[in-house]
Amino acid sequence: MSKLILRTLPNWFKPDSIYVHYPMTIPSENRKIMRNLKREQDYSWDRPTFIPPPVNLMSYVGAKYLLERGQEYNVTWGEATGWLFGKGGLDFMLSGDTKMHAQQKQIMGKALYRDQWNQHIKDFYEEITLKLLHEKSFKVAGMNMVDITRDVGNVAHIHFAANVFSLPLKTEESPHGVYSENELYMVLAVIYVCIFLDLDPAISFPLRHATRAVAQQLGKLVEANVRSVSMTGMVAGIVDKFRENQNPLSDYGVHMVRRLLDSGLGVSEITWSQILPTAGAMVANQAQVFTQLLDYYLSPEGAPHLPAINKYAKLNTAEADDKILHYAMEGIRLNGTSGSYREAKVNDTINDGGRQVRVKPGDKVFCSFVQANREAEAFPDPDTVRLDRPLDSYIHYGAGPHACLGRDASRVALTAMLKTVGRLDNLRRALGPQGELKKIPRPDGSCMYMRGDWGGYFPFPTSKLNRSLGA
Repeated sequence: MSKLILRTLPNWFKPDSIYVHYPMTIPSENRKIMRNLKREQDYSWDRPTFIPPPVNLMSYVGAKYLLERGQEYNVTWGEATGWLFGKGGLDFMLSGDTKMHAQQKQIMGKALYRDQWNQHIKDFYEEITLKLLHEKSFKVAGMNMVDITRDVGNVAHIHFAANVFSLPLKTEESPHGVYSENELYMVLAVIYVCIFLDLDPAISFPLRHATRAVAQQLGKLVEANVRSVSMTGMVAGIVDKFRENQNPLSDYGVHMVRRLLDSGLGVSEITWSQILPTAGAMVANQAQVFTQLLDYYLSPEGAPHLPAINKYAKLNTAEADDKILHYAMEGIRLNGTSGSYREAKVNDTINDGGRQVRVKPGDKVFCSFVQANREAEAFPDPDTVRLDRPLDSYIHYGAGPHACLGRDASRVALTAMLKTVGRLDNLRRALGPQGELKKIPRPDGSCMYMRGDWGGYFPFPTSKLNRSLGA
């Protein structure tokens, strides 16, 4: 019944409205029942009112205008992070536009970008991508095959997050971890969906409750780890030796936690306002971007560029790596599906590429990067891969006070991954439907992707089979 109501009248009911979930009982009786069940706080008790649809901006200039005015247009993610992580979630750097939120971003930035961070991240991603290609590939009729999304793209970012934030990933090197690669990916992916992509009112209620359950479970494990790292004296030194990263990210992990502790944050703050929401915001999104850019270069439109990528990948020079970086940025621009929401705090008129858009306080405003990324005024020859575009012109990392903190790290990581995969000879899609990234476009420019078993859809790619004759 709730799905029927929400799909029929999506602009009149909140997803957690008691009027939707128990429409056959009057609200006063529902409140008594839910209070006895200790579930009163799970529902909205507001009477149904009209919820205006978002105001959509489609141009590059409109997106930049919106994102660069943090005080006039606030982020909308605070309620979701507070729901998932409690007060710590409300203090997360992407949860608001106050000076405190800006300070939280500075603290994480100082902890993440250490001396030689660029080389450390580059070495790590080249190493883990090559390792996963060897471990996960298999032969069919003499051809090397690999599910580049499920077994490489998604997993590489999980290993990065686990090493940087000391997440409980179970591997051969860490057999006492709790989560497998795919389990930890799914936990962090649903956290991202709940915060940033909770767009379907009909499934929002069960999504939020299920996500909070798994987020709290992971958070308790992370908090226990942070608490043990916070120990002082000889015991801490002994514990640290058992946790040292034996890879290019040796300056992170337990050391990352210690840097956050040295900033003055407590154990709970580090867990719920720094580590958990940052990992959730990072992993699935970066994994999706890698699949999208690689899918472009494996498509008929982008495949002519593969020989050049292969050539530059084998040169292994700084100049060649810069070319690969630009190939990565162009792949995202031409095949990415990102966008962002804000809530207006002022009356304003926005120039959306020549179209004047009126907004008033309380309006939810969405800017799509899909159309903006193919705008000729911002990107001459917009449908063409060009390696001379300024890096600052790309908008898929956002702009303004909430521009992606991990932008520079992401660029290094994606370059290293494209370089490692692009070095394979005769790289191409698997034949037939297995090699296709099956997706359904949505009105906002994003996509829903079919799961690997084709039994349903997910906001992120989960499977894509590639082959290489020379791997």
